[in-house]
Amino acid sequence: MTQNLTPTQAGKAPCNGIEIYYETFGNPENPALLLIMGLDSQCIMWSEILLTPIIEAGYYVIRFDNRDIGLSTWLNDSWSKRKPYTLEDMAQDSIELLDFLKIKQAHIMGVSMGGMIAQRIGISYPERVLTLALIMTTGHSLDLSLAPNFKEKMFRFVLPFLIKNFTIKSKYFMNEVSVANYLKLYRFLAGKRFQFNEDFFRKVFTHTIEVRKGQNPKARFQQFCAVVASGSRLKELHKIKAPTLILHGTTDPLVPHIHAKTYAPLIPQAKILWMEGVGHELPMGILPEILPAFFELFSASQLINNG
Repeated sequence: MTQNLTPTQAGKAPCNGIEIYYETFGNPENPALLLIMGLDSQCIMWSEILLTPIIEAGYYVIRFDNRDIGLSTWLNDSWSKRKPYTLEDMAQDSIELLDFLKIKQAHIMGVSMGGMIAQRIGISYPERVLTLALIMTTGHSLDLSLAPNFKEKMFRFVLPFLIKNFTIKSKYFMNEVSVANYLKLYRFLAGKRFQFNEDFFRKVFTHTIEVRKGQNPKARFQQFCAVVASGSRLKELHKIKAPTLILHGTTDPLVPHIHAKTYAPLIPQAKILWMEGVGHELPMGILPEILPAFFELFSASQLINNG
């Protein structure tokens, strides 16, 4: 849990017509790192064991709740399946948060849906990006070419139409908000290499549900609709100019690692670091392997700027 870390600043920023809750850590004079969390996940999912060495290395770290989650604005009453918000809207949220904090450029790190938002930032706002770290994400979540069989291909093809025109009732999207249900989901997403850290996730979800505003029961579906409505970024990824590090678990059950193999070659300065035996997760046990890669990435932007 990151509750032992004391933010240097916290509050709600007016962004893109809504309020985005944020927390900052470290010296604001240091290079900034913006952390973007994934689907239906509050910002406290960024663990203290990850944040602390980055802050101590001299970076100004910002984490925030995406729209529809945590302490940021919930759009349940104004949301429409015929005109959902998109990843472009969520990227604009991030950029306006940087504007609010008076940050001209930042390193951007995103996981899963947060990685998709980070890609969109790199495409649409390249002048704001120092480096990109894209973790367990994809350039197109419904890529038909990556469907494992004909049935899945057809499902991906019709899903945008179904979402827009029909009411979808699914346990995955409308599950009862409870610590037990979130533990079940995250246990399924975890790989076999590292032991599932039940204590961490139990503390996180107890805090998000019982102490913070709670888990928005509609967030998972509404944010997923943003992913679907945004379509593919594959033909735009060449516009990303920043040094990019792609991290992906080799046993990811939600976004199989073939997605990383597909989109990575489309980004000019991208490197891949495979997380062997890791699922759709960022387990604490993998940090000694990936932290040096993060710092090498951050240094790449300094070399480019100095050069």
